[in-house]
Amino acid sequence: MKGFFVTGTDTGVGKTVVSALMAVMLMEKGFNVIVRKPIETGCTAVNNTLIPKDGLFLRTITGSTEAPDVITPIRFVHPLAPLAAATAENSPIDITEIYKSFEGIDNSSVTIIEGVGGLLVPITKTFFVADLIRKLNLPAILVSSNRLGTINHTLLSLEYMKNKSITVAGIVFNNTAGEHDMSANTNIGLIRQLTGVPVIAAVPFLDAIDYNTLADVAKTVDYGIIKGYV
Repeated sequence: MKGFFVTGTDTGVGKTVVSALMAVMLMEKGFNVIVRKPIETGCTAVNNTLIPKDGLFLRTITGSTEAPDVITPIRFVHPLAPLAAATAENSPIDITEIYKSFEGIDNSSVTIIEGVGGLLVPITKTFFVADLIRKLNLPAILVSSNRLGTINHTLLSLEYMKNKSITVAGIVFNNTAGEHDMSANTNIGLIRQLTGVPVIAAVPFLDAIDYNTLADVAKTVDYGIIKGYV
């Protein structure tokens, strides 16, 4: 399996939008794209079925016909870290269910996987998001919010991935707030200088998010960084 694991410096930095952006960019380049959001918390219960909003968004954007259960095999109602949600709902997480969702995917496709929260979000007591990235053996795309504080969060995340021998394809800076503080003018340049990690894209605030708006933003993505992995 080839593809990317999209992780973030924190929750709420826009991993779903960036995952969709990467999928659209690759589709526009002619690739067959598979999407996965293996774990989603904060799902809505409808007729005794948990609806994974992020997983369904990725499914819709890519026009996938795969079942939601395949795209997002592990779902919880509580908007908590997976371990906490699993404990609250008395439903322990079976990691093998995640791996099963990747069965049948081969190198003719590129798989975009969206993580849950940041690198050290616990899935079980002994298994974290970073461990899932390592097990899947895919390069990571780190999503950072371009605001005050992102230098610390980004450098800590990059250092942790280095220590865990996780390949980092690059960073995507995302404007989730629709406004800029003073640090937004210097964050990207400083992080480039301090880390040498390539910046794949700087995503502007989007009033509407659909295939067409993402396709427009995809034109600004540095495909030269991505193509070495696909």
